[in-house]
Parts: sequence; C-alpha cells; structure tokens
Amino acid sequence: MLPTKPDVLNALPLLVCGKVWRRPMAVTSRLYAGEDDYARMRQLLAEIEALEGPLVYCHVGDLDWWRFTDEDTHALATRIRLWFDHQGALVGFTWPSEHQVDLLVHPAYRAIEPAMLDWVEHLSRLDVDDPKPHVSVWSYEHDAYRNNLLMQRGYVRTDHFLSLSTRDLHEHVPEPEAPAGYTIRHVQGEADVHARVEAHRDAFASSRMSVAKYRAAIHAPTYRPDLDLIAVADDGSVAAFCTLWFDSINRIGEIEPLGCRAAHRRHGLARALVLEGLRRLQGYDAHLATVFYGSEPEDQPARQFYASLGFIERGRMYAWKRG
Repeated sequence: MLPTKPDVLNALPLLVCGKVWRRPMAVTSRLYAGEDDYARMRQLLAEIEALEGPLVYCHVGDLDWWRFTDEDTHALATRIRLWFDHQGALVGFTWPSEHQVDLLVHPAYRAIEPAMLDWVEHLSRLDVDDPKPHVSVWSYEHDAYRNNLLMQRGYVRTDHFLSLSTRDLHEHVPEPEAPAGYTIRHVQGEADVHARVEAHRDAFASSRMSVAKYRAAIHAPTYRPDLDLIAVADDGSVAAFCTLWFDSINRIGEIEPLGCRAAHRRHGLARALVLEGLRRLQGYDAHLATVFYGSEPEDQPARQFYASLGFIERGRMYAWKRG
C-alpha cells in the first residue's frame, strides 16, 4: 500500500551531478487529472531544460509525441503520478509505458525519486498478465545520483541505451538538394494524413501508427505543420518523412521521427529532409537541434548518418532493469 499522506523529506543538502541542491521540506503526490496537469508537465520540462541544458530525459516534443500517439488515453489517469512542492508547483512526474518508465524531476527535487520508484514498482506488481513483474528505468551514464539509487534498489544496468546527439544551429547548414523525382514539402493537413501514416507503417515494420494517432499528434501543443516534412514521389506517394518539434522557450528543436519507405531508401531523402528541417529551425531562431537514437546494430547507420550532418553525441541514457 502506498502512503496517502505527503512524504516529508529532510532539508539536508543533496549533491546531484556536481551541484548542491537543497532537499525539499515536503511534497505531495496524486494521479494525473487532465489537461491542466498536462500543461504543468510541459512547463516543468521546459524549466528542467532551461536549468540542465539539452541533456535531459525528455523534451517537450517527446512528451507530446508520447501522449498524442497513445491510444489508451484513459490509462493516463491510472499510470501517471505527479509530485508537488508545498506551494503546489509541479516538481516531478512519472511516465510509465508497458515495462519501462521515465522519471522527470526538477533538479532541486531529486530526493523524491525513491517515492517515484515506489509508485513505478507498485504499478508493475498490478500487471496480472505478467507472472514475473519487471520494470525498466532510464538513467544517463553521468547521472550518479540515479545510478546509485537504482543499484541500491536491486536494478542492474543493461547494455541497451539511447544516445542523445546535438547539432549547433549557429553553424552553417547546407541547402538541401531533393533527389530527382521527389519534392520536399511540409504536410498539408488532412489531405496528407493517410499517405503519411502509410509511409510511417512501411518505414517501421513494428509500427502501430494509425490515422487516429497521427490526427491526434498534429493537434499537440508543440506541433507545427511547417516542421512536419515529407518527401513526395512523382506518383504522389509519401516516400519519406521527418517531424521536428520546437521548444520556443529554450529555442531547441528535436527530430522525432525520421523514416523512409523501403522502396525509396538510398536516394538521399533522409539527408534532404533533415537539412530542410534544420534550416527551418534556424528560421525560428533555434540555437540547437537534438535527436535520440538506439544502441542496437540496426541503429548504427543512424549514428553515422547524424554524425555526417554535424550532430555530436552528448550522452547515453541506459535502461536499468529489475525483476
């Protein structure tokens, strides 16, 4: 049984990533309760990025993509838990999905992470379909506080990680050249929805993208139609796509997702789309672009591709598993 009363934490200093933060005196927590909470969550992510820089666990665009492509919106009210300080300001929340979870915490309130893990582990035990509950938690290689906490609770770091790379947009971005037979443009509303979804499902074999999900995503707060790019073949089909999300507060753009249909690969479409996206971000006075990619063998071409466009790896976020 999880405690229902506010957890009172001591006021001793807390050393996190080389910085001394003061522990919060008291926090309260509750379940997600709707759109007002979602606005608070987005605001918290922007605040964390302003304090921590781009090396964060979740960008605002990530959250919009996760939330608006999640078919089970009702489950938000049972999976997402929020923590508030004594003045009612949001200082952290969990975002569980299947057997993994993201812990998003204001750097001054890292001491709430044990309580967050209590909640995550509680959820895993409720999974009646899994006879051996387990949970995977993300932690950056440099995040000594979270790494130590996970080790103390019996988690083991796996070999699976996500790399975060960044591209300085103050530097020159070459003008894209669309390959012969293709046109680069942005999505034009409902007229492109079905073709964009078909391309997504072709590019990612395991994708569960649907028209309903994509329609929801284009209504996300961070979504900008002119940053949702597609490469259109002469026959009118969508051959490749690249969606970018722009955090106007921190002036950071993120690529999520980038994909190309199998029949149209090796024509330079991905390169043309990303370069066009970076130039459009420059038009918004963005100073940085970011992208996450995985550690599996099939992700190695992505690593080389982004490096060729000037992206530099900044950190690796590992999956820690318990169970």
